[in-house]
Amino acid sequence: MTFYDDISNFSNFVISFMDSPRYDFGIFASGYFHAASKLAEDLLSKGLSFPDYEAYPIMFLYRHALELYLKNIIYKSALLSAFKNMEDIDAKLYNHHDLNQLSQKATDILRRLFLNDKGIELVSKRVLQISSEFSKIDPDSFSYRYPIDRNGNYSTKPHQVVNLEAVHHAMCELLEDLDTIDFGLNVETSQAQELYEMLSDL
Repeated sequence: MTFYDDISNFSNFVISFMDSPRYDFGIFASGYFHAASKLAEDLLSKGLSFPDYEAYPIMFLYRHALELYLKNIIYKSALLSAFKNMEDIDAKLYNHHDLNQLSQKATDILRRLFLNDKGIELVSKRVLQISSEFSKIDPDSFSYRYPIDRNGNYSTKPHQVVNLEAVHHAMCELLEDLDTIDFGLNVETSQAQELYEMLSDL
């Protein structure tokens, strides 16, 4: 095939390499986050106005990164909670794009797992606020991918104006925090699994 198998050089990349694809969400989120950030920095570094359409992919990438980080928290927290015998944190799949619902679920879980953690509480408040703001300009992840919604209407409010610089700064700060939380969940899960397996062997 033109895209794969016949070529082997520095540009090869791998996808779907975890034992369970459900725990790949953080990797995907990181990819979309860094792509959005690089594109935004390139546009903003010129200090000039730019064609509106060049911002559309950036907005989609930032929104998608946020959605994936939220789903990542939900799925990885369910795994961590199982090792901690907190069975009431469900592990069902979330096959929608509603940032408000996802952010509420993810922050509820984080607050339960890391009770009275001031850092988690600050990030949780920002997650809820930014998810709400993004939902107002892009309710279901159509606005910056298509000019119309499923019914053929505008996918956004007519003449919707958004400040890319403000989005870039807010999203970089939040997504860096969510990336750190992903790392923390991985560490906590690894430690909890080791303890669980050690106690099971007794």
